[in-house]
Amino acid sequence: MKSKKIALSAIFLALTLIMGLTRIGYITVPTPAGAATLMHIPVILSGVLLGPWIGALAGLMFGFSAVLYFSYIAPFWVLLPARPFIGIIAGLVYSFFMRYTNSQKRIKNYALIIISIVVFSFLYLSGIFILNEWFSSSLVLYPIEYSFLIALIAFLVSILITFLIKEKETKIVGLGVASFLGSITNTIGTLGLAAIAKIFPIQVIITIGIVQGIPEAILATIICPPIVLAIERFLKGSD
Repeated sequence: MKSKKIALSAIFLALTLIMGLTRIGYITVPTPAGAATLMHIPVILSGVLLGPWIGALAGLMFGFSAVLYFSYIAPFWVLLPARPFIGIIAGLVYSFFMRYTNSQKRIKNYALIIISIVVFSFLYLSGIFILNEWFSSSLVLYPIEYSFLIALIAFLVSILITFLIKEKETKIVGLGVASFLGSITNTIGTLGLAAIAKIFPIQVIITIGIVQGIPEAILATIICPPIVLAIERFLKGSD
């Protein structure tokens, strides 16, 4: 397995480098950030399959490519630092799930509660922000009623997601959560540093987080688990 891991590490690091240097990993979008990213996908895969340190190295390559293309928007200390943590967080979260949740059902239940709270909070705050920023004040005549409606929708969605996750295999849950948190680490870390550096107003930063960060995290959650399962199955079959 050592030789296979070395080969797989080389493949993912090369893939990250190619996606970064050719800009395949960046999708131009009409937002102040300049581009949405696919670069987090190989970084998350590296962290989950090969461990947090290889994931950090792939994330470092992601960061260097971001500095190369977007230094006109922000300095390197905004663009670079959060990227290595994508692979570190993804690798550690997945390792935690696989090590503890299989043997201790209580930990899995606690994790589900935390996930449901995070989903509810995000949906509610995003709904309130969208209501205030994207709709005319003349349309929002009943703010309390709209807030209650948003809270109810957020609650129902979070409960539904919790039950769906509860029925799934722990491995798939771990992969999904690790992928989501790895991607969100990039969004929160980079936009947080941009806020500290006052690159954009806070309203713009929140908008970028909602418009780009959440779709990127959802994409990672959908794409990464089946790829990991397929690669692991291939490696097991090749033995």
